[in-house]
Parts: sequence; C-alpha cells; structure tokens
Amino acid sequence: MPRIKLDRVCAEYTLLSVLDYNLKHRIAQLARRRKAAPVVIQALRSVDLEFEAGARIGLVGANGAGKSTLLAIMAGLLPPTSGAVEVEGRVLALLGGAGAGLTQEATGRENIVSMGVQLGESPDAMRARVDGIVEFSGLEDRIQHPVYSYSAGMQSRLRFSILTSLRPDILLLDEGLGTADAEFTARANARLNEFISGAGILVLASHGDGLLKEQCKDAIWLHQGVIASTGPVESVLEEYHASYEQPGLIK
Repeated sequence: MPRIKLDRVCAEYTLLSVLDYNLKHRIAQLARRRKAAPVVIQALRSVDLEFEAGARIGLVGANGAGKSTLLAIMAGLLPPTSGAVEVEGRVLALLGGAGAGLTQEATGRENIVSMGVQLGESPDAMRARVDGIVEFSGLEDRIQHPVYSYSAGMQSRLRFSILTSLRPDILLLDEGLGTADAEFTARANARLNEFISGAGILVLASHGDGLLKEQCKDAIWLHQGVIASTGPVESVLEEYHASYEQPGLIK
C-alpha cells in the first residue's frame, strides 16, 4: 500500500551573497582574508506529515512557501537537511513545464519510449503503448518528426499523452498537466481524471482553486516553510485567502 511519512523534515539552501558574484568584491575580500557569511534560506522547517492510500492532498501557499521543495523531497529528488522521509510505492513526480522530459532532437516516437524509461517504465512496456499514445495525441505522421519541429501545443499534447499512459502508486504534481489547445483539452479531461484517480496518493501543488477543489479532498497551507493550516480543501483555501486581507493571521 502506498504511504508517505515525513518526520521533522527541514530543508535549507545556502546561497552566495549578491556581492560574491562581483569579481572586484571577491578579490578585495581575499586580500582582507575575509569570507562573506553565506545566506541560508530555510525552505522547510520541521514538517511532520503522513499520507496513506486514498489521500488527495492539495498544497497551497505563496511563491517561495516551500511547496516545490516539499514535492522534490517526497519524490526523492532532494535530500532533506534533517529529519526522516519514508515513501512506499512507485512515485511519479511531474514537476516541470509543458516540454519537460522531451528530447528535442529525437522524434516523437523515440520520445515516447525514452520518456517512459526516464520515469521508471521498461522499454518493452513503452513500445507496447506507442500506437495508443500516438492515436490519443492526434499527432499522426508527425510522430516520426523531431520534437524541435513541433509547436508548443503539439509538444504539450505528446507529453500529456505519454504521462497519462503511466500508472503510479504516488502521483506528485506541480500545477497540474498542461493540455494545450481547447479541442485537445476537452477530450483529455476524462483521461486526466482517470490518470489521477488511478494513483493511490495524490499530492498537488497549485495556485488554482478550481483545480484543487476538483482533485483534492484535503489541503495543506505552507507559509515560509511551516505548515500554517491543514484540513478540508475549501476550509484551508478560505484561511489562505483571508490571510491576504488580515496579515495578522500569520505569525
């Protein structure tokens, strides 16, 4: 059974000072035998979470609140600075933009196999899905052409068709999946809902209330790396939006 557990997870980034990118400043610092103090960003601070099969969780918060960092840690793409992370089940983390994961010089057909392999599928399993993916994408003969010759909408359709052919235990999404033009979006909705409902656990970070209400039962509001609120998605969204009108709600 899929499961995610985070125990007192912290994540920090160490950044150079802006002045450290200035060559004259760095030479002056070396001459004085001084070293500028690093800037430490606390992306997550002592986060405790546990999700079991059936969880449908939305992540809300301002840019820089820690949503993407939290998803990356759950996906195993970023180790926490401290704390423990336990993940059981096959994870699919879709954290990039519309063309993320596509190799521009390769054909659409080659991308179907290579992208699936990048995400944990076997080459044989992806080859068996090629015809269905091509049919759904509507790319037809263009599937034999290199991806750099595709429009942005065609790339988005190809990526969407590949991704929704997979069946993960745990699905981590950052702002959902782009589905390009209106005609494709209309017929993709059913496939998207099937794809999401097939995951044992869904964690979705988004700024779109509609998407969160449609796909999630509960939500977590992150503020400056700390969990500010958890609960039913509509209640958490109300608290989150109220914080803009009443800044004193945030400590």
